[in-house]
Amino acid sequence: MSRFWTPPQVIQVDIDEAGLPIRFTWNDHVHAVHRVTNRWRADTDWWRKRVWREYFKIATESGMLVILYHSLLDDQWYLERLYD
Repeated sequence: MSRFWTPPQVIQVDIDEAGLPIRFTWNDHVHAVHRVTNRWRADTDWWRKRVWREYFKIATESGMLVILYHSLLDDQWYLERLYD
């Protein structure tokens, strides 16, 4: 199972020099990234309301598995999914 937020939750993310998340703050807790397990981009609906995002599936040091994305339109980070 997983929890999917609609709308996604705004979070603070620190990245390394390659643009990969190294930690993020959610619910007043800092979560260190253990590894990025997947990364992909979505660029859709340019003819209506454009969606341009970079997604990251992340395993944290504490064992959480989440999907974060960086909106390339507003330069904001979001938590979209938390896997149980």
